[in-house]
This record gives sequence, C-alpha cells and structure tokens, in this order.
Amino acid sequence: MNREKKETRNHIVKARLNDQEYIKMMTICQYLKITPSTMIRALLDRGQVHAVVYENGVNDQTLTLLNQIITELKRIGNNINQIARVANTTGLDDPVLVDHLNYALGELTECKHELLEKVGDAIGNHKAC
Repeated sequence: MNREKKETRNHIVKARLNDQEYIKMMTICQYLKITPSTMIRALLDRGQVHAVVYENGVNDQTLTLLNQIITELKRIGNNINQIARVANTTGLDDPVLVDHLNYALGELTECKHELLEKVGDAIGNHKAC
C-alpha cells in the first residue's frame, strides 16, 4: 500500500496584533468557520481566502431565487384580480367562478405569507412578512 505521508507542520508562527486586527481576524474566522491557522495557510497558498458565505444556511443565490418566486406569486395574484375584474365588468355573474377566483386568490395569499414567514425564520428576520 502506497500511502502518501502527511506533511508535518513543525513551525509555529506568532504575530502581535492590536485589538482591532485581532477582532477582525477572529470575526473573519468565525464567519467562515475556519481556524486562524487555516486562514493563514490559505493566504500563503492562494494569496486570498475564498469562501461561499452562508448565513443561517441561506446564501445570496437562495435569496434571489426566493425573491423570484415571490415576484411570480404576485404576478399570478394580479392575473387572478384581472380575471375577476373582467368577470365583474362584463356582467358575468357566475357565483361558482367568483368562488373559485376568491378561493384561488386566498390560497395564493396564504402561500405567499407562508413563504415569507419561512424566509424570515431562515434568515433570522421575523419582519420579512
């Protein structure tokens, strides 16, 4: 069996940091969920630290997608309102159609509020809805 031997790290580097530098370093490490040693090695290896930042499991791509969903829900609601307006202005007095439109609009509104509530819970913002 040909195992590659793990390189031993036997050099310790100490650095003096002022309070602001230390807080900045520790904040970055906590935010990226890495140790200061990992951060230093990444900086030496690549010249910069790359990371996808997630806040409570939600990233910018997820928030963009949710925003698109909410926009689409609003469009659907507008379409339902337009159908109801046409039905009212043309004298189409079909109680079944009106009931279906009201039901659909209510379901859509409830769906939008549930989605906003879940987004608010996910990002820690209970004022999202």
